[in-house]
Amino acid sequence: MKNKKNFLVIGNPIKHSLSPLLHNYWFHKNKINCEYKKLKTTQGEIKKILTKVRKKEIEGINVTIPFKNSIIRHLDVLKGDALKTSSVNTVYLNKKKLVGDNTDVYGFSYGVIKKVTNKIKVAGIIGAGGVTSSIILALIQKGVKKIYITNRTFSKLKTFKKKFKKIIYPIKWDDRYKFFRNAQILINVTSLGMLGQKDLKFDFSIFDKKINVVDIVYNPENTGFLKDARKNGHKTFTGLDMFIYQAQKAFYIWNKKNPKITKDIYKKLRKKING
Repeated sequence: MKNKKNFLVIGNPIKHSLSPLLHNYWFHKNKINCEYKKLKTTQGEIKKILTKVRKKEIEGINVTIPFKNSIIRHLDVLKGDALKTSSVNTVYLNKKKLVGDNTDVYGFSYGVIKKVTNKIKVAGIIGAGGVTSSIILALIQKGVKKIYITNRTFSKLKTFKKKFKKIIYPIKWDDRYKFFRNAQILINVTSLGMLGQKDLKFDFSIFDKKINVVDIVYNPENTGFLKDARKNGHKTFTGLDMFIYQAQKAFYIWNKKNPKITKDIYKKLRKKING
C-alpha cells in the first residue's frame, strides 16, 4: 500500500473547523489513502508548515482565519480567484512551486448565490476579514452593481475600495442602517456568532422588504444573527453550503476527483455541529 498522504487546515481559532470530518469522509468514499487534520497555528509557524509542503511531508493545506491574506508572502504563485481576491484558502505544490488558490469564491457562488432566486443589484457586507474579497468577487460575477461594506475599524475597508473600485461603497459603522436598507442581500462575513464567540447583533426591523440574509459562519449553523433575521421574516442562508462547496473544489484541486455532495454528508456535519 502507498504511504498515506497528509492534509491540514491551519487557523486560529481552529476548534470550530469541520474540514477534517468532511475531507476524511470524501477520502474514505473515494478510496484515497489520505488523512486530513486541523492545527491551531501562529503567524510565526506558517513558514515551517509550508516547508513541510515543499518536502511533500504535507500534500496540501487549507487556510482559514486569520491567515488567508498573510500567507501569500510565503507562496511562489497565485492561481485562479486568488489572483483577483488576494485571498488564499488552498495551498499545494506544483513543480517545486508553492501555489495558492481560492475556492471561497466558488463556495459562495454555488453554495449561496445559486440558491438566491431574486435579482440582486445592491448588497450589504458586514466585516473586513480574509474571506471578504471572495464574497465581493462572487457578487460581482453575479452582476451586483453596488456593494455597501462596513466594519468597526473603517480603515480596513480601504483595501476593498482600492481593489474593486467603483462597485464598493465603504460606510462607517454608525451609518450601516441608513445604507443597508437599500440592499437585496445582507452578508455577515465576521467571525461573530462562531463557536465560542458572541453573536453579531443587528436590527432587522430597518428593512421594509424581506431581503436575503447570509451568515458565512457554519458552526453553529443556526447563529443568533440568522435567528433574528428569520424572526423578521427574511430568507436566510447558513454558512454550511459555502463551507461544503469550497471544500469540494479544494478536494478536486488536490485529488483531481470531484467528490459528491450528498444528504449523508449534511447529516454527519449537522450531527457534529449539534452535538
